[in-house]
Parts: sequence; structure tokens; C-alpha cells
Amino acid sequence: MKRTLSVVLAILLTASASQAQYVDITLNEWKILSKKDTVKAGRVTFQIKNTGSMAHALRITGEGVDKATVDIARNGGGSLVVTLKPGTYELWCPLSDDTHKVAGMTRKFHVVAATETKAPGKP
Repeated sequence: MKRTLSVVLAILLTASASQAQYVDITLNEWKILSKKDTVKAGRVTFQIKNTGSMAHALRITGEGVDKATVDIARNGGGSLVVTLKPGTYELWCPLSDDTHKVAGMTRKFHVVAATETKAPGKP
């Protein structure tokens, strides 16, 4: 019985780990950089590094989601964990009454259903 519980627990932990999605984000003047712009629906952790010369933050909006980090100091880092459903989202820096966003710190981010592998409209 004890061995069976250990095996079941190991399977559940492995399944959870394989479903974890991480997106590395770099913030600097006036860009949001990422190698990924599409993930599968579910829980996503944005791992954020600010390489800029001033504070920045990351906000994600769309599909009923509106979440943001606290201000991230220069050379600092942080994370933002959100559960996303399929759709298009906007990532942006909300600092200074959105002037960072106006200056170019914005990008689209796509979430596809678990069975899809690419963003809608992309070949």
C-alpha cells in the first residue's frame, strides 16, 4: 500500500512538472524581450529580469486577465504567475502613467489550446 501511494504521488508530480510553463522576460528601455510569444493554455510563470537603467514592471491583460508585478528595480527580477486560457494577451509596462507602454514597452502574447502548437494565423 505504501509503495502504491509513492508511485501514484511520483506520477502526479511528474505530470504537474511537465505541464509547468515558464516564459523568460527581459525588460529594458523601451522593450519587452522574450524568445516565446506563444504557450499552451494553463498556468504560466513569467520569469522577469529588468536589465534597464530604471524601474519597470510587467502587466498582462486580455481574456479576463489583468495582473501585474510590483515595480522591479534596475538589475532586479521577479515573477508573475497567471492561469491563461486560449486567446491573445498584451504584455506591457504600466509605469509612469503608461508612458513606458507608449514608448514601446508592449508586445502581444498568444495562448493556444493544449492540442494546438502555434499561434492562430501563423503558418
